[in-house]
Amino acid sequence: MVYDKGIPLSVYSTYLRAMLVCLACLLLCSPALSDDLLTVRMKGSAEGVGLSARKAAIENACQLVVEEVLQAMTSISDMALFKSILGQASRYIPQYDLLRSDSFDTTTVVEIDAHLLETPLKRDAAAIMLPRLPRKPTVRLLLAEYIGSEAASGGPTFDIAASALRKTMEEYGFIVKDLLDLLDHYEIDELVAITQGDVPTTAAFARANKEDVIIVGSVTTSHEALRQETNMYRNRARAVLRVISGPDGKIRDTLTAEAAVQSVDPVEGGVQAAQDACGKLVGDSVVAIVLSMLSMEDETRVIVQIERPGSEKLFQEFVDTLNGLDCIRGVEQLFYSDTLARIALEYYGDMAFINDMLSGITLGKYKVEVSRCVRREITLLFR
Repeated sequence: MVYDKGIPLSVYSTYLRAMLVCLACLLLCSPALSDDLLTVRMKGSAEGVGLSARKAAIENACQLVVEEVLQAMTSISDMALFKSILGQASRYIPQYDLLRSDSFDTTTVVEIDAHLLETPLKRDAAAIMLPRLPRKPTVRLLLAEYIGSEAASGGPTFDIAASALRKTMEEYGFIVKDLLDLLDHYEIDELVAITQGDVPTTAAFARANKEDVIIVGSVTTSHEALRQETNMYRNRARAVLRVISGPDGKIRDTLTAEAAVQSVDPVEGGVQAAQDACGKLVGDSVVAIVLSMLSMEDETRVIVQIERPGSEKLFQEFVDTLNGLDCIRGVEQLFYSDTLARIALEYYGDMAFINDMLSGITLGKYKVEVSRCVRREITLLFR
């Protein structure tokens, strides 16, 4: 914009300020920001009265908002680890609505609706907690890609998205697993259905496997000609990933990203677009994994894995035996095949006790043998 000397400077300045305010409003209402804003109502207080006291009370309310959200994100009540975040709480709250401000003797109390930027807070909290995780997580990637017109009839591939995420996760020391060892126990059509499944389907899959975190999702691509007189295509990809806690099957986060590239070959362009879309989600996937690990340990749940469980009748006899034990409050059948089976026990006692108890069970001519016990996971054999 060029300043017209015929316009009074005061009028021009007012017009410029109005333009800047409109631009700021557009930015705050854009999907990238509005979708990320979490609104939290909170009270704050400060000693004194007047404008300075009200400002201090608002800052106190903002800090309490960040503390509350951090506790929900991380399941950590001691906020000492997050001192650097709490010291700049206002950075995560670009705007707030002042609902009320009251003075009582020498104290000012305010109530605000704070609009908090959740994603930056997640990232900063995860950066602090990543080196403090008690152990490195085991992550299962089950990601289907639908690239090219043949994918609709021929089925998806499972390597492009996983490759885009794997490298960074392994650099952080995560143990990453993909499709291959699942094929020993699942048909490929079952795995495709899981990537497209609803919340109960993916939750059941997560609980049935031993990994700490499961990332399930899909990448779809499309292409269109740029212009009739060229042989170039615009290829678009959309990735949707669900980050699921393995022990309880809860969805911890849903991540989406899109990318577009131009190419002569629509399949090659689709592959590149899929890689780019997944590449945008690497950082947030790591963040979601870290936050999942912080709230994961369940001291009421024991996972029992049976290697080569034999017939389904024998497996069911074992489950019925466990249901009859007083110390076990519940038994959930997670997965069964003739090569592997898993169940979850609701058990509140000592692991040494249940280890000895399982070792004493007989099932007809078979005796239960504990081959391994690590934390709250037990592996059994029927001998």
